[in-house]
Amino acid sequence: MKICAILRLVPDLVEEIEISETEITPFAYIANERDEHAVEEALVLKEKSGATVDVLGIVDEDTETEIDEPLAMAYAKGADNLIKAILSRSTYRRIEVAKGLAEFLKDKEYDVIMVGIQAIDAFAGTLGGMLARCMGIPYIGGVVEADVQDGNLVVKKELGGGLLGEYKVSLPAVVGVVSAERPLKFVPFAKLRQAMKKAEIEEVEIEVPELEGVEVLRYYEPPKPEITLLEGEPEEIADKLVEVLKELSVL
Repeated sequence: MKICAILRLVPDLVEEIEISETEITPFAYIANERDEHAVEEALVLKEKSGATVDVLGIVDEDTETEIDEPLAMAYAKGADNLIKAILSRSTYRRIEVAKGLAEFLKDKEYDVIMVGIQAIDAFAGTLGGMLARCMGIPYIGGVVEADVQDGNLVVKKELGGGLLGEYKVSLPAVVGVVSAERPLKFVPFAKLRQAMKKAEIEEVEIEVPELEGVEVLRYYEPPKPEITLLEGEPEEIADKLVEVLKELSVL
């Protein structure tokens, strides 16, 4: 069995992000947490079935080196092969990426392709479903556990409200992972450094097609609400607060 786990980079929200009308420029990138869970679940499935796990890191020309450490982390945890997929464009829509990935993956004969259910810069969570559609294979999202039984994939899917569903999926298939069935494995810094020296990363180029139909008009920050700071002694602040509440027809 061959498994491919997709690993994307997302903006580090702790750092500053510059926004103009034409582009969003993060100061730093980190691995998408949901994709880290997809990698972890792929490694769990490897332990259960003896599969091989390839981790496919998706980057563009602006983030080529940022993916090296997350890929090395996956290698330190037990991934067999690392692939850095460099997209031909740095501005794209998810359907365009899905088509480009589908073209690359179609001849790789993966039984299972795992990807995080969503990313912090892509709340719609559409990449997995679009990828499956472009490849003409089944997709199931919301997965929290996976196993192989009689040549099929049996998964537990989160339904909301504390409910779970169990599904049988024919292979090959794309799986959208919410969380792995175990916590993300901790990798000591020394082991990570060793993996970064030892791991071999294959680089491939992914041609991202340009599709018509949707055009970005602008990016912008929503207006911030006005804030009035009440200053003075406690009695003065209380009087000012009463006046404000009266103006708002609360009192």
